[in-house]
Amino acid sequence: MELIRRLKDKLYPLKQWWKAIYTYPQFKVSDTNYILYWEERKSALKRELNSFQKKRADFTVKLIEPDSFVIDVGCGDGGTAFYINQRKKLQRIIGVDFSKDVLALAKEKGIETVNLDISKTGELKKLPQADYVFLFEVIEHLSNSEEILNWAFKNSKKGVFFSVPNTGFLVHRLRLLFGHFPLQWRVYPSEHLRFWTVKDMKWWLKELGYKNYIMKIYEGVPILNFIWPSLFGQGILVYIPVI
Repeated sequence: MELIRRLKDKLYPLKQWWKAIYTYPQFKVSDTNYILYWEERKSALKRELNSFQKKRADFTVKLIEPDSFVIDVGCGDGGTAFYINQRKKLQRIIGVDFSKDVLALAKEKGIETVNLDISKTGELKKLPQADYVFLFEVIEHLSNSEEILNWAFKNSKKGVFFSVPNTGFLVHRLRLLFGHFPLQWRVYPSEHLRFWTVKDMKWWLKELGYKNYIMKIYEGVPILNFIWPSLFGQGILVYIPVI
């Protein structure tokens, strides 16, 4: 039974990718209200980190110092920051989000929380300067991604970590080949406003003046994502140090 369960776990991504090439997800929310977005995802909260979240957290753990002050923008339930704190013993964590419900879950993990609209840099400027700023799976949801990333860099003493989906992932390319726009949304179509491939990301960072960064392409098709990451990797993870 254990062998069957493991086999199903391995085959599950293949099933999801195959469906993603030809089908559309079901509309779960009738509007673009972010609070409703989190209400729809409550069943996924309080679980352990998924493989994407864990890889982002492990990448971060390798690069930050213990006793650091961190601001996690778009922190959700605080699971990633909590995981990192368990391994690095951070001095202070501020979790920032728009949903009071998920911030309540972050508070249960001992995270200091701030409720504000992360799409507005005027609101973010109220936050103190930190050693590191996290923007995990955030900027693809915002129209002013450049402004937010520049704010994060200026507001960090040591560096910024951020991640976005890789729109150059094989499944998205095949979907476009068969006449459908690449899908990266879960709850409603306008959930993602910005899209990057690996080449796009390198160009974008160069245009913004960021040259000394570390980029990791992660998840996707095992083994092949190491051989040809821009095609077989599912996510893009970037660390920009403040030098």
